[in-house]
Amino acid sequence: MWKSLSRLVPGHHSKPESTTTFCSRGIPDTTVTTQDGQGAPPVQEVANEPLQDMLDFEGALPDEPPNQQGDQLPPKAPNLAQRTTRSGRVVKPTEQYLEGLEQRQQGLVAWEVLVDQDDSEEIPTAAQQFQLQQQMEDPIAFATSANPDVMYLHEALRAPDCRNFLEAMDVEIQGHVKGKHWIVVPQTDVPKGTRILDAFWSMRQKRRLDTREIYKWKARLNLYGGQKEHGVNYWETYAPVVMWPTIRIFFILSILLGWHSRQLDFVMAFPHAPVEVPLFMNIPKGYRLKDASPQTHVLRLLKNIYGQKQGPRVWNKYLDQGLKELGFTPSAIDPCLYYGDQVMMLVYIDDCLLFSPKKEAIDQVVLSLRNSHQRFNVDDQGEVKDFLGIKIRKQPDGSIMLTQPHLIDSIIKDLQLQSNSQVRDTPALSTVILHKDEQGKPMNQQADFHYRSVIGKLNFLEKSTRPDISYAVHQCACFSESSKESHAKAVKLISCYLLGTHDKGIILSPDGSKSFECWADADFSGNWRPRTAHKDPITSKSQSGWIITFAGCPITWASKLQTLTALSTTEAEYISLSTALWDQIHLMELVKEIKSRGIQVNCAPPRIFCKAFEDNRGALEMARLPKLRPRTKHLNVTYHLFREYVKRKEIVMEAVATEQQTADVLTKPLDSTLFLTLRKRLFGW
Repeated sequence: MWKSLSRLVPGHHSKPESTTTFCSRGIPDTTVTTQDGQGAPPVQEVANEPLQDMLDFEGALPDEPPNQQGDQLPPKAPNLAQRTTRSGRVVKPTEQYLEGLEQRQQGLVAWEVLVDQDDSEEIPTAAQQFQLQQQMEDPIAFATSANPDVMYLHEALRAPDCRNFLEAMDVEIQGHVKGKHWIVVPQTDVPKGTRILDAFWSMRQKRRLDTREIYKWKARLNLYGGQKEHGVNYWETYAPVVMWPTIRIFFILSILLGWHSRQLDFVMAFPHAPVEVPLFMNIPKGYRLKDASPQTHVLRLLKNIYGQKQGPRVWNKYLDQGLKELGFTPSAIDPCLYYGDQVMMLVYIDDCLLFSPKKEAIDQVVLSLRNSHQRFNVDDQGEVKDFLGIKIRKQPDGSIMLTQPHLIDSIIKDLQLQSNSQVRDTPALSTVILHKDEQGKPMNQQADFHYRSVIGKLNFLEKSTRPDISYAVHQCACFSESSKESHAKAVKLISCYLLGTHDKGIILSPDGSKSFECWADADFSGNWRPRTAHKDPITSKSQSGWIITFAGCPITWASKLQTLTALSTTEAEYISLSTALWDQIHLMELVKEIKSRGIQVNCAPPRIFCKAFEDNRGALEMARLPKLRPRTKHLNVTYHLFREYVKRKEIVMEAVATEQQTADVLTKPLDSTLFLTLRKRLFGW
């Protein structure tokens, strides 16, 4: 039986459960009372002890795990030669790359986001900078890592609400014990040459999106996946999640067809699935068994504990198998969309959405999940209100608004803006296009704000609910490596715009008479600077921007530099159009599949038509006519994919006046009048 050291915390009144002894650091041979009344807790002996000294651990960072004897290992610089991607590919920076990083002094303080430097003036090494840049490859994950509500154990123990975290740890341990996720075995039973993996805790305060009030404290016991070896105890790691365009399409259909919706959460999801290979883990610090010692016993894992590199994949395969046994069929277009009998399920790791014309059908699915062979532990959270950090609210007119006011608050707080700060009508100056500004003054990130962290949050906001800031955020994100004061000023301009549109977002108010519409535009070499072109050839790239709507509601969008250097305005527009239609064709196939399941999707039978609006006549001619020209034949293989759809008239090409091009807001900074006009047309506000 297990018992926590939280029993020694003065004022902690949790009920003891069974006979278990443990020792705390500085309090040797302390015995906790049992339910039979033998012994008494020596509270008087520890009442004056500091809280962090009353526990059997100091907390371990994932990159600084305790060794198998329980001692802390000294901090180590990242080993770049051994870093691998999720697919197993080794990432090894060149010597020239690292030398270049060493010479740059800008943006180094951003490293404080990753490690607690205690106000040290030490400059990070090139290896540390490289690790930071690798994390920024996924800006949404980077923004999450900067969340102050997510902390390691040693940080949680210093927090005023530490007792809540200790109680959450007890709940976590008891959940593992009740679920029989491991068995205790002597270390002598571990096969020779098998590494015993360490355990560490991850803590989080969960807040309500409306009030930001803390309503739950979570403690997650993790296996340290960084000690696993590819090809030995893990192989494939990829696990799919439902696409956000799919989610938005189903919200639109729920409005048009009057469907019911429900949100479910799989409690302790990963440990539902069995482990792929035999794994052994050290007994987590802070807990001790009566007849077992961390020096002599280990845990043999039976279930898929959190923290493993392949953990999400193992869980996804297990859930997929369970849903198929319940009669669900996965989509051929989006593997995390499942069709059941009158119920559609969308899965994002351990969170899922259910849509159905009948409320009883959803109730039956929830009951089936709980009573299935897998015995899924499901938390029915009722009608969808908050999903993946996005506030979802039904309006009186039946429409749905998607907003992220809490994330905007976090960005404004990071930038230290006041509520009375000047509000802007646009997120960027119409007369300024950002560039490297090599002669500009480097921004003081220590005195101002962490540039990369704020950009990560802005990326998350832009890709989720605010396409109106896409271009401005993309411009600022290009200079995360060497940010200057001019770039910091541009970020603050975005936040001043958000300050005035704090409660705004996407409004899903579908028009049943419309199907897909794709608006594509490009800014040909808009970043070109003759004086610096020889140093920065990326300024020759054109900017693409597109937005795809369904039933008049935006479902996906993008603002990005083109990878191919366009030689003319026609080429730039055509590349943008083609790239946009890659996404469009995928979504068209998804709606075709939905219609084949008997769901009434209002589209022109028997095919789904897409209108692609393009304001360049040359690009329209290239899309309609299968001609090869000397100046455009290099586009043939890469960008002519959608022509078959045009030939079958499944995509109808239409011209649109430049001033009516909605996607113009995604390719360049606009003046206030035009920006507000296009925003009104796109969002309705």
